[in-house]
Amino acid sequence: MREVAEKTIRKHYPYFTPRNDWEVLYLSSVPYSGSEAGLYERLDNYLALDIKERGSYKAVIRRATKDLDEPLDMTGYKPSPGDPEVFVQPLPGSEYSIRLFSGNAESKDYCLDFVRTSTGEPVNSPFKFDLLCLPDPNAPIGSAPIISKRALECAFGIPQHEIEPGAEKFLLHDGQHCLLRRPGHRDVRFKVPIRRRPKPEAAPVDADILDFPEYETYRYRVNDGQFE
Repeated sequence: MREVAEKTIRKHYPYFTPRNDWEVLYLSSVPYSGSEAGLYERLDNYLALDIKERGSYKAVIRRATKDLDEPLDMTGYKPSPGDPEVFVQPLPGSEYSIRLFSGNAESKDYCLDFVRTSTGEPVNSPFKFDLLCLPDPNAPIGSAPIISKRALECAFGIPQHEIEPGAEKFLLHDGQHCLLRRPGHRDVRFKVPIRRRPKPEAAPVDADILDFPEYETYRYRVNDGQFE
């Protein structure tokens, strides 16, 4: 979480250098639009209130440091260089690539964005396209319909032209089958990675269990053209 908090401060308050971890945590989550002098005054006042509530300066800083050092498992934050849960594939006939990066593991979130293949720089919708989520071809009858995806920012009410450069992303989920359509190009298909996780223990069931095979294999009788 610390890296994201410090990045937020550099972006919105480039003139300010935090004096302690409490200021890093506070400024990364509470918006401020006043003067630089007013910012210092505000931080001092709110820090004093927090010290009064928690009993000491050390306790306040210790808690802030603990929060900042917690791993961040939120959906939508762009990955950092060297992040292992990032996958990039170039698009045929294009100077851009598709990038997939992990979000919240509990809700099985993944995000997709577009990056320049040569630099890895994220860009917003660099060409006309339609991103579709397809039914799982191995799923039984009654699986989900085809869904056209739009940017996560647009889903939250932000117009396309107001999305910050390079911030656009699309929400996907583990194992989804996707199709990208571009005018003048062949369709591109891909499957979102599935994160390995420990298999949960089955809850005890007060019932007799009938064990049918998970998959049925049919054999074809050549002589009479029948399945068995």
